[in-house]
Amino acid sequence: MPPGPDEQIDEIVARVRESAKYQAISADLIRGVARRELAARRNVKEAIKATKNKLHQVAGAFLDARPPYAAWLAQLQTAQLEGPEALRRACLDVMQHHASTRERLPILAPFYERIFAQLPPIDSVLDVACGLNP
Repeated sequence: MPPGPDEQIDEIVARVRESAKYQAISADLIRGVARRELAARRNVKEAIKATKNKLHQVAGAFLDARPPYAAWLAQLQTAQLEGPEALRRACLDVMQHHASTRERLPILAPFYERIFAQLPPIDSVLDVACGLNP
């Protein structure tokens, strides 16, 4: 008996995560992409390729190299203990490694200065359009 859709999705997730490039990506994200790609493809092999391509478009194309997430987390945690200015510098350093973010770094300070000059003190931020490219 051939594998059902759930087993095929599990296979795609496992095969995609074999690649070092996609090991740090959430299995749930891979699963969601795989589900859509399997529905649009003739077989698992095509769905694996299409899933990797989509994941590359989502994140891989914008990164210089495999992200050292553990090192970045340690850097940010240390900076947080050192204070707001150290944390800001650490964030900017990490953001340098993402092509799309890197090109926006020169406008961040004036952008936020202008926005915050017109608002009351901010306690939290909710980015409802994150990732939608509005």
